[in-house]
Amino acid sequence: MRAILVLLISAGFLRADLLSEVPKGDRGALLAGRTVVRSAEVTGAPWPELSLYRIVNAPPAVVADLFTDYKAAPSYQPSLIAADVIATNADGSRDVRYTVRVPVIQKTSYVVRNYYERQGDLFTVRWKLLKSPVAKSSDGSLRIEPSGESRTILCYSNLCIPVTNLVAGLKNQALVEAKNTVLALAMESERRANLLPDSR
Repeated sequence: MRAILVLLISAGFLRADLLSEVPKGDRGALLAGRTVVRSAEVTGAPWPELSLYRIVNAPPAVVADLFTDYKAAPSYQPSLIAADVIATNADGSRDVRYTVRVPVIQKTSYVVRNYYERQGDLFTVRWKLLKSPVAKSSDGSLRIEPSGESRTILCYSNLCIPVTNLVAGLKNQALVEAKNTVLALAMESERRANLLPDSR
């Protein structure tokens, strides 16, 4: 009975926007602190579009600031070697070169353009692939909104089209990498939130 009450109270804190996207059968896992994954097949794409949801024990601003702290990213993202802003555009977007460790070829680099939106305590970062040796395109977003006091619900989405269908079998690895990214964001956000003066 107590567990049900906790779930009901917690659910009241969730915004309808992101929560409504999570299947009802998965909301218990979300509220319990696990990552919920939705996968959608896309016509003509060898890999599905992935959307990963997670509740983070940190304010939305902390999560948003972390995602744009590119220099620090390699310190908490295991497969990331470097993240360098190579251009800041007139519209406020930034071109970022990511260098990552990958199986077989050891490492590769790609460039994405990140677009930033903020409306009150809602944050969105959208990205579009500009250059990659292994992907034709990769479009995605990180959406962040409050989930009660000093908590955040986030959704990390991405659709990647590889340069050849021969690598379609690596889609499981892509899911693992997406889960690792979300988990790393959550853990580092919570670590930083605990360092805030009023975090107790």
